[in-house]
Amino acid sequence: MAILEAKDINFDYSDKELYRKVSLKINPGEHCVLVGKNGSGKTTFLNILSGELKPDEGKVILEPHVKLGYLDQRAKVKDDLKLEEYLYGVYSSLFMMEKEMERLYEEAGLGNDGYEKLLEKAEALREKLDSEGFYKLESKVDRLILGFGLSEKKDSRLGLLSSGQREKAYLAKMLLEENDILLLDEPTNFLDAVQVEALVDILNEYPKAFLVVSHDEGFLRKIAQVVFALENGKITRYKGDYAHYLSQSALDKEQYEKDYNAQQRYIKKEEVFIAKHIVRATSAKAAKSRRTRLNALERLEAPDKDEAPLKIRFPFSFSPGEKMLEVNDLAIGYQSVLLDGISFTIRSGEKLAILGHNGVGKTTLVRTLLGEIRPKGGTFKFISGTKIAYFSQEETISEELSPYQAIADRYPHLSKTEIRTLLGSVGLKKELAIRPLKELSGGEEAKARLAMMMMEKSNFLILDEPTNHLDVKAKAALKEAIGEYPGSIIMVSHEKDFYEDLVDYELKFS
Repeated sequence: MAILEAKDINFDYSDKELYRKVSLKINPGEHCVLVGKNGSGKTTFLNILSGELKPDEGKVILEPHVKLGYLDQRAKVKDDLKLEEYLYGVYSSLFMMEKEMERLYEEAGLGNDGYEKLLEKAEALREKLDSEGFYKLESKVDRLILGFGLSEKKDSRLGLLSSGQREKAYLAKMLLEENDILLLDEPTNFLDAVQVEALVDILNEYPKAFLVVSHDEGFLRKIAQVVFALENGKITRYKGDYAHYLSQSALDKEQYEKDYNAQQRYIKKEEVFIAKHIVRATSAKAAKSRRTRLNALERLEAPDKDEAPLKIRFPFSFSPGEKMLEVNDLAIGYQSVLLDGISFTIRSGEKLAILGHNGVGKTTLVRTLLGEIRPKGGTFKFISGTKIAYFSQEETISEELSPYQAIADRYPHLSKTEIRTLLGSVGLKKELAIRPLKELSGGEEAKARLAMMMMEKSNFLILDEPTNHLDVKAKAALKEAIGEYPGSIIMVSHEKDFYEDLVDYELKFS
């Protein structure tokens, strides 16, 4: 029996129909992923499943005894809690049980009347604690703290952690709670490669059910046992791993197109017969009968045509010289030094990947090179004539603006057609171009920022986690654009499949 079911869900967002009678069932212990292109409504669907949003039609059925964990619950967290205190808070009832057990043992030890019954009660509590895994909690919590790179933050208050570190704390707490079903939206966005592997191991061992949304295809290949594909406003269930989904969905699409074409031939043949015979006395009855059958026919929707590939191109200005950037014994940090002794040279056309676990200082290095943070020591120098184009995960555009408005404000010389063409090239077509950024998915917002970069001539790209939120098609277009760019590039990324055949060398911090 399903522990979570969505039944005949219809939902419209503004003037866009996201779902038409969408249904989904998740059974106990199933490890599921939900896939679909940017803007297909994956996050919205998670919000509907969690009860954060109400569907226009249909219902979500969650069994009364079923406990559901969803990352949006993070808004209820008290920022003054220390990280370790926050995580161990999951087991507060067990710690209370331990205190009661200790009280009973202590009272029994006084030798008062009835001490045997006190000992029995204490022993029963000890057995209960043992069965609940209480005596293994420390290793359980430490595994997550270590796996997510939070070892040095055990005693830090949540309010003092970076946004990425807080996200990891929320995720760790959800995993410790072992709810009957987890809803995880892009859980790898704040994890480096090592931490992603730690999450893979934890999820594969997870005894309960989960539904994960992620654009990290390598991650999905390692955790999926059931794939739900959200396409054309509908959800199709594929029982099996991600590779099975890819092969089976391709066959399904091919078969659907054959069925659609066969039905269209049948409809056309019947319509020709009806038009020819409906006015003839001798055959009008047969024509009317065929028309009745045709009107009752459940017609297949036309298969979606493959959308035109995205076109991302970063315009190149000129090469000002051979040595684009020289870094010598650089020390970086804020109040204290995070990293020091950093030395490297980037020549014209070279591409460098900066790697390392979250919090090690990758973004701090980028911001130092951009002049946003003063170095703690050492030197760096860009060659005269360097023109940098920068992609950041930090929000740089007003959430109230639409992509169209943001570009029109920044580049007033562009015509309406030119703006529409630019946004269309990154997949922001029609109403997506005029919807406020706060109403767009993370991937659609990233595409808007990429569109702005496409308006700036440069000879040096700095890209900080550019693939976060992007779907497979957008990643492919971005990868092609980076590969074709003749200038120099510094790229921070945790997706090895994306960067490894693009860069000339790697700089890894630990």
